Amino acid sequence: MLEPSLLFSSVREVGENEPSERAQAELGRLLAAAGGYRVLASDGTHLGWLDHVRYERHADHPDEVVVRSRHLLAMRRRVFSFSAVAEVKRGERTVVLRGTRAG
Repeated sequence: MLEPSLLFSSVREVGENEPSERAQAELGRLLAAAGGYRVLASDGTHLGWLDHVRYERHADHPDEVVVRSRHLLAMRRRVFSFSAVAEVKRGERTVVLRGTRAG
């Protein structure tokens, strides 16, 4: 029989604002299929459209999301960390980013 202290040695405590590995993987799966979705700041400000996601270090979720927008006549791309993604709303075809502002 295992010692009680070893039974939970692989369990990692998740902070209040830190999504679990399963939640990160699910969010990554939703983002991978969200090309063209509208991207909003957490206050509802329109930031642009999801251009693509970048996988570099993680296999279960993207490292970055690339958002495209138009300013006057120029196309602009902004890169946000995966940790900035608050949620993906499939029914609304929207991605919400936390802690971001337009501009």
